[in-house]
Amino acid sequence: MRYFISVVGMVALFITSNAWADTSTQTAPTTGKDLYKAHCALCHGGKGQGVPPMFPGLNSKSVEVYAAMMQNYRAGNGHKVMVDMAKSLTETQIQELLAHIATFPPKQP
Repeated sequence: MRYFISVVGMVALFITSNAWADTSTQTAPTTGKDLYKAHCALCHGGKGQGVPPMFPGLNSKSVEVYAAMMQNYRAGNGHKVMVDMAKSLTETQIQELLAHIATFPPKQP
């Protein structure tokens, strides 16, 4: 019985140490491009072109408009998905994200 408990304890220690090792090697997105890929690209497209009709493009308005929209979302106003996403980002991350969005080519008529 003592051997069994020792083995179970070692297995538990091994599993938890590996779980911690896996999470410590994962890095959070830090650049605007990485943040965009992680939080925006799925719905708004790789270059902000959007996925009509459900998801609008992010290349048809000025970056100042998108900055105001992000502040509105951070205040809790708007679609829940956008509110939750905006609240999950720091001000610095939002500035990085907006700087990346500003690099998108404008929408063609």
